[in-house]
Amino acid sequence: MARKMDYGDWAQIIGTFDLSARRGTILSMLPTKVAFASLEGGEERVRVKGVDEAGAVLFDLAVNPMTVSCGIAGSDRMFEEFVPVTPSLRYVRLFIDGIEVSQYAPGSAEPKGQVELAAPAPGREHHIPLSGNAPAEPNVSYLLQVRPDGDTRWHTMAAGLDRPNVADVDINQFPGASALEIRVLRSNGLETTEVFQERREF
Repeated sequence: MARKMDYGDWAQIIGTFDLSARRGTILSMLPTKVAFASLEGGEERVRVKGVDEAGAVLFDLAVNPMTVSCGIAGSDRMFEEFVPVTPSLRYVRLFIDGIEVSQYAPGSAEPKGQVELAAPAPGREHHIPLSGNAPAEPNVSYLLQVRPDGDTRWHTMAAGLDRPNVADVDINQFPGASALEIRVLRSNGLETTEVFQERREF
């Protein structure tokens, strides 16, 4: 049976919880246009709540525990939940038995610093490094993608980067390409924006 899909402005939240110890953590929050409903229903004792600037609750959802694929489940369980994103959303909070155990505040909306391409280092002529001064920021991540000339798809080369300038593009992964479009996307948990794009010809 397929999971129901809903389209719109959503965020995928990944975290962990331990019911016996009453602890939990929100690990990540990434924007998405597709939300998947749980097949088995949520864990009612563990809930994620979205609040606005004044503290009013915007949503209150039971989390969806992930199925253990092999071995024996430990006390810490992973969960996934898709939450609606609205302009008034400011925080997402995790509760176990009514007690708040974790909070996630989306990163800043405005990008900081610049992203650019640098010259390859000696001996690494097939690697194009990213450079610039974009700093690491709380709850902000970067995604590096490449599209070879003549291709309609963007290929993800690196994800979850805290800064763009820790990644590079290996052009050997695209044999025969005469040019590459290189872009960097920035996510603050609520929205994803393109902060860099450049075409390199060979």
